[in-house]
Amino acid sequence: MGEKISLDAYLTNNPIEGALFFLGKKLSVKDDKGVVSGIIFETEAYGGAEDRACHGYGNRVTPRNKTIFQRGGIAYVYFCYGMHYLLNFVLGPEGIPMAVLIRGVWITEGKERVRERRKGIPEKHWADGPGKVTRSFGINDSDNGVSLIGDRIWVEYSGIVIPETEIKNTARIGVDYAGEWAKKPLRFVWEKK
Repeated sequence: MGEKISLDAYLTNNPIEGALFFLGKKLSVKDDKGVVSGIIFETEAYGGAEDRACHGYGNRVTPRNKTIFQRGGIAYVYFCYGMHYLLNFVLGPEGIPMAVLIRGVWITEGKERVRERRKGIPEKHWADGPGKVTRSFGINDSDNGVSLIGDRIWVEYSGIVIPETEIKNTARIGVDYAGEWAKKPLRFVWEKK
């Protein structure tokens, strides 16, 4: 096991820095049958009450989004479109809604477990979307608020250094409702060469 990312890394006040930081890091999730791990290759930054695509837009706290207002270092997991759970890493100090959505992971460990969960899906598509990430890792609403430095979900340094030339920066996906915020380049994809 590599070195776990410390709580300090989650306390950044800059979701863009956070989204870039987690690219190339190793996400691991443990359950009673073992550990599934993989390298994060796609993220999106969400942050601040002014971000119209962020669940904390306007500083409106609801039972559904209250986790994003907590202190960084926990998972924010929610059900999207009545179909998928999505995994976010909460960032920053308590009271400021910021998170990084984990959009894509290359599975490196626990492949047999993922193969069971993703029957009939080619390996390259196991976790190449945020709903696919949670299905592959067995993440659901019971993981909302779980510490990211604990024994259930954690992130480690992988030793990977990604050249800037391999990071594609685009607008976020699925946030057309967010006006000008929909066009902001807050999605980051590692396109390994």
